Amino acid sequence: MRWAIFWDFDGTLTTGEPSWRSCLVMALGPLAELYGVTEDKVRPFLKSGFPWHPDGDSSLTGEDFWRVLFEKFSAAFVALGVPKHESEEAARRVRDIVLDKSLYHVRPDAAAVLAVCAFKGYKNYILTNNFPEWESLFAKLGLGQFFSGIINSGTVGACKPQEKIFRIAERAASFPSLIWMVGDNPVADIEGAKNAGWHTVYITSPGTKNSGAEVTVTSLSEVLRFL
Repeated sequence: MRWAIFWDFDGTLTTGEPSWRSCLVMALGPLAELYGVTEDKVRPFLKSGFPWHPDGDSSLTGEDFWRVLFEKFSAAFVALGVPKHESEEAARRVRDIVLDKSLYHVRPDAAAVLAVCAFKGYKNYILTNNFPEWESLFAKLGLGQFFSGIINSGTVGACKPQEKIFRIAERAASFPSLIWMVGDNPVADIEGAKNAGWHTVYITSPGTKNSGAEVTVTSLSEVLRFL
């Protein structure tokens, strides 16, 4: 029998990871203060248009992914008063910022939990909605040894919660007889996995509204009680 656990990345294996809005403000550097650009002001421009949003193009990969986002980021900066030339330069800098491993903080119990899951007979996989170069970032975070594979929307051209990416994941894992999805997004991770017929674990903060997952936890270590 083959058993598999698919783990989301941002907010699941990590905490305090950079948001897109924080990356945009960082990309502006001193211009952010000069033009009064804050995360709150950037936020409305980032609620749609990403590949994993309902109105986005989930098939975007590689340079096409970044072309669309560069245009989106630049347009946001211009709308907030930043001159076009500076807006375009800052938009391109976002790509380097999201690859900065110092901005990501792996949960302290992640390595131990992944190791125990493997000991219990599960194959660990990543299933993430992310940018195309994400694997190069992940390789720097010290968790690669625990995983048998990675399914990243930015390279396969499908996004959670679409059924397509869950079927791609099943094929990548040679169609396990038992599959769990562990994630922090009630729609992308939990709803998507449930629709695919998978078991689900929702990791969240204490007191958060139930997501409909079979299991809800507030730490990775708690996951082990249910496997």
